[in-house]
Amino acid sequence: MTVGTFLASAAILRLGTRRRPARSRADGTLVRDSLKGARLVLADRRVRVLLLLTWIPPVFSVAPEALAAPYTDELGAGPIALGLLMCALPVGTIAGELYAGSRLRPAARERVALPLVCLTLLPYLGFALRPGLAVSLLLLSVSGAGTAYTLGVDQWFVRAVPEELRGRAMTLLTAGLMTFQGVGTALAGVAAELAGVRATVAGAGALGTLCCLLLAREARRTESRDGAAQDMTGG
Repeated sequence: MTVGTFLASAAILRLGTRRRPARSRADGTLVRDSLKGARLVLADRRVRVLLLLTWIPPVFSVAPEALAAPYTDELGAGPIALGLLMCALPVGTIAGELYAGSRLRPAARERVALPLVCLTLLPYLGFALRPGLAVSLLLLSVSGAGTAYTLGVDQWFVRAVPEELRGRAMTLLTAGLMTFQGVGTALAGVAAELAGVRATVAGAGALGTLCCLLLAREARRTESRDGAAQDMTGG
C-alpha cells in the first residue's frame, strides 16, 4: 500500500506538473534569503511570543507519548493498552479542534485561546496519583482537547505577520514545532531515567503549565500590537 501511494505520487509529479526553472541560483542566495526572512519574522516581539505559544507547550505535551511503552509496562498491560495510550492524546486533539473549528466563531476561538493554553497540561498532574489505564486515557484525551488553543493563536499569527512574510513565517513555525517536539521527546526519556515515568509526566504538566502561564501573560502584554508588524518591515 505504501509503495503504491509513493509510486502514484511520483507519477503525478512527473506527468501532471510542468517543468519550471529554479527561482534562485545555487550560489548561496537561497540560504541568505531564508536567513534574512527568519530575521524579519523574529524581529517582532508579538510574533516571537506567538511562535513560542506554538512551540513550547508541545515540548511538554509529548511526554506521555514518548513514554507510553514503559508506562504500559508499569501498568502491567499489553499491546492494546499501548495503542490506546498512543492514540488518546491525538483523539482528544482532533475532537477539541473539530469542536472549536465548527462550533466557535473566530472571535470566540481567540477569547478561549489563552485560558486553554494555561489549562491544557494540567491533566498531566493527575499521573502523580498513579491512575489506572481508564483514568490515564481520560487525562490524555482532556489534555489533547485543550490544544484547540492553537486555532486562536493561528489567527493572531496570520494577522501579526505581513502578507509578504507569511510563507516564510509559516515555514519557520512548522520547522520549529517539529524541532521542539523532538527535543521534548528526548528530554522526556532522560527525565524518565532519572525520576521515573509517572513523575516525568506529572513534572511535564507542572513545568509546562508554568511556562504557558508566562507566555500567556506576555501574549496579553503584546496584544495591542496584534496586526501591527511595522518592526518587521525594516532591513
